[in-house]
Amino acid sequence: MFSNNIQSFVILNIYILIIVNVILLFSIYYEIIKDKIKKKHYEKSSIYLKPKIISYLNDENQKAEVCRTLKNTYLKIVAIDIMLDYAEVNHVNLSEQFVNLDLVNLLIKKFKKKMNIVYLKKLALMGSKNAYNVLMDSAQSEDLDISYMSYFGLSRIKIQNDKKEAAIKKLVVSNIVTDRIIEILRQFDLEFIDWLELLEKEETVKGKFIFIKTIMVKDEIKSEEYSDRMEKFLKDQREVKIAAIQALCNSQNEKYIAELIKIYENEENWQVRVAVAKGLSSFKFKDVEDALLNMTKDSEWWVRYNAIKSIVAMGEDGLFSLIDLSLKSKDENISDLAYYFLNSNQDVYNTVKNIEV
Repeated sequence: MFSNNIQSFVILNIYILIIVNVILLFSIYYEIIKDKIKKKHYEKSSIYLKPKIISYLNDENQKAEVCRTLKNTYLKIVAIDIMLDYAEVNHVNLSEQFVNLDLVNLLIKKFKKKMNIVYLKKLALMGSKNAYNVLMDSAQSEDLDISYMSYFGLSRIKIQNDKKEAAIKKLVVSNIVTDRIIEILRQFDLEFIDWLELLEKEETVKGKFIFIKTIMVKDEIKSEEYSDRMEKFLKDQREVKIAAIQALCNSQNEKYIAELIKIYENEENWQVRVAVAKGLSSFKFKDVEDALLNMTKDSEWWVRYNAIKSIVAMGEDGLFSLIDLSLKSKDENISDLAYYFLNSNQDVYNTVKNIEV
């Protein structure tokens, strides 16, 4: 009797397991089929809408026709995707067209109802000033994805400088990773002089570092009237000092070489010395050759490494200088490091072997 009860219990559990697996299988198939239906519906809607949307973008007199076509929220979302793709491919700003079709307000309402990153990304890419307030609010979110995308959207909006600067100041003190902050800041459309003023007003080490890193890649840094304003930051905290060294090197103005070498010679912090060793590769080799060769004797390995790396990066003159260093240096560590760099390039390696022979 007991054995029969166990057998019945086992059989019942087997049936239950089979039923559960069948239900799971049907659920998976249902989701697959549902996704396929959604995709086909989206593709069909996109094919239907695209020529009408393109016609409107080429001729705004077609607005009434497009508005009649966009008769529900789903079609409006598809239209947004079509317009965003068009803007990216053709490198055009469609912020006004999004507003004219009332698509910005649609996404703002949807995003306020549910803070969905998909809606936010579309809103950010629109670049509409109508989204400024909602993006400023969502930028304060503890969700870093929401915060990042909000600031990215703010960087794309053409608005007055005071509003741009308000967004920039909040971004600089945000919890977003520093590299990502710099990445977003470089998207903001500000005059170089405005960036300099923001930098000179900034009091925090983090803020000054971020602003210098933001502007150091801009062409205007090569203008002496701007690059001269970087010099005062050479006396700042280590992180700011390193960024200022990089900015002055990027200027490629030879007038700063002597000052940079002086910093190297008097600097105890090896990271600052590394920055100088890296940065000197921006100048003509003949002007920095002696300094770089001297840096190959530095007590810190990373300084020696970057000095030799800079020499390698400076063309044929640098390579021949490095060949001499690898063959003639009395310091085995220096010659080995120089030979390592030369050996990593097969053509240079063959040259060295021929000289040795």
